[in-house]
Amino acid sequence: MYFQQRKGSCQRQLISNQFVKAYDIISITLLACLLSTFTYAGDDATSTASQLSEPFVDQTTGLEMERFFGARTSFGFGFALPAANTTSTSFIGQMTFPLKAGLGWGAMGLTGDMEGNFILAAWPDGKGGVMASFRQATDEDNPPEVTGSFAVRPIPDGTVVNATSLSYTFLCENCLDPTLGLSLDTTGNAVMGWALSEKAPLGDATDVGARLDFHERGFGPFTARLGAAKSQKFDAIAATALGPVAASSKAVAAVPGAAGGDSDDDDDDDDDDDDKETSSEGGDDSDDEDD
Repeated sequence: MYFQQRKGSCQRQLISNQFVKAYDIISITLLACLLSTFTYAGDDATSTASQLSEPFVDQTTGLEMERFFGARTSFGFGFALPAANTTSTSFIGQMTFPLKAGLGWGAMGLTGDMEGNFILAAWPDGKGGVMASFRQATDEDNPPEVTGSFAVRPIPDGTVVNATSLSYTFLCENCLDPTLGLSLDTTGNAVMGWALSEKAPLGDATDVGARLDFHERGFGPFTARLGAAKSQKFDAIAATALGPVAASSKAVAAVPGAAGGDSDDDDDDDDDDDDKETSSEGGDDSDDEDD
């Protein structure tokens, strides 16, 4: 009788242990999936056009700007236009974003759609400097480097890179071009875009034409209040810009009118976007994602 009771007890204990192990496996799997969802953007946009840029002052240059900032990714894009020139097609921009062990790339674009978007990308060169390259997303898997009447000129003050973050301040000449996708409304607003990856461009990081991989850390549209971005210090800061960044031999001519079309990258109804809650920094409305 004792042995029968002992045997039954062992069987129940074995079943209980198996249940606990199965429960642990399911719990760990669900947790991994949840963390993966929070860490990577996947195919869903992480901001929407309903998120507007807000006033911002760069602490290094003192330049008054408008800035988009996403707390979910910590990607920031600030911009300023000349106060006196109402028809200027140039602007001062500043991209700031986190790096993972000194690696990653970020970009701003003239439209909120990926398809055909005219973008400026920046990444560390691995030697303490920053690379910058104009691209056009006519091939979304590898946006080709493009050239045209536009140019990017680095501004040393406000450009810095280390193992954890990058800040690139620049003068973008002749970049606000409707033929490249910029579309202003009557209030001076334009829906623009951004993208972020924690992976280095493929190939040589010092190659301005290096291949850009998928922007797995985040991307999406936002509304840039260009009409509110005029700054009295624009001319003084623009005068400190260095010479234009040269394109590589792989660059091709930009295609006018390529921006737009049907793209699934821009989803204004995305439930997991950056404008669900207001951040205290730079006018960001975003989810609480751990970066």
